Amino acid sequence: MIRSAVAVWKGSPAIGEGTVSTYSGVLSKALYSFGSSSGIEPCTSPSEMLAASVASCISLIVAQELAKAEVHHEAIRTESSLTLQEKQGHWEILEIDVEVTSALSSSDEETFHKAVRNAKQRCGITRALKVPLKLTSKVEAAEPVIA
Repeated sequence: MIRSAVAVWKGSPAIGEGTVSTYSGVLSKALYSFGSSSGIEPCTSPSEMLAASVASCISLIVAQELAKAEVHHEAIRTESSLTLQEKQGHWEILEIDVEVTSALSSSDEETFHKAVRNAKQRCGITRALKVPLKLTSKVEAAEPVIA
């Protein structure tokens, strides 16, 4: 399986702009930049897209792991936060914090935590990174089903 994207940058690094498109068309000329001081510009950044890739990959694999264990869930919420720091003239990703949450019955809690640990090992995105990945998982009480 091959996945592809095309990024185009126009102008200088400080005042230029870029667009990124994916072969699937889900991203189509989405604006990106290095980042901003305010964070309110209507564009993404390579680091934000990487954080999104980590979060989406972990969520998907946790869902696969829970399906294998026959554990029902309504949703898996994964939040990924990437920390960047400038070091000696280049930017470095120091770590990625990932928090995975799902509403499950208490009897499925250990299975969920195991699914999250397995997802960290199975996710192709996290496996490709040479960055510390801090992973936490928590179960929220599931709404009782009234028949």
